[in-house]
Amino acid sequence: MPRIKALTTGSIPSFLDVILNFAESDTTSTLAEQDTWLAQMRAKRPGKLIMYGDDTWLKLFPDMFSRADGTSSFFVSISAEVKCQDFTEVDNNVTRHVPGELRRKDWNTMIMHFLGLDHIGHKAGPQR
Repeated sequence: MPRIKALTTGSIPSFLDVILNFAESDTTSTLAEQDTWLAQMRAKRPGKLIMYGDDTWLKLFPDMFSRADGTSSFFVSISAEVKCQDFTEVDNNVTRHVPGELRRKDWNTMIMHFLGLDHIGHKAGPQR
């Protein structure tokens, strides 16, 4: 959540934002009323935003997206069947929407937050 806040508002997240990042049920951290590039894109015509991926976007920006399919970031975890981390299934949830959305002409902004790719970056870190 802190990185999404920084990315959308241009502001530095507070320590409280980092703590609330772990509260899955927290709804006090919404950015719906703040000046963000999302609000600016929504104000343009056609002004429809769509989002697929990390459901943190839906918590931070309730009622901002015309269409969305969020996936919990905690879904990318140890799989009981395979006993390994699943980096692809959550990203398939994002990409399955792309062909249909590219055929539609009623939106002006599409956000795709690939959780698997995001988690690989956190797990593997930068190469040295």
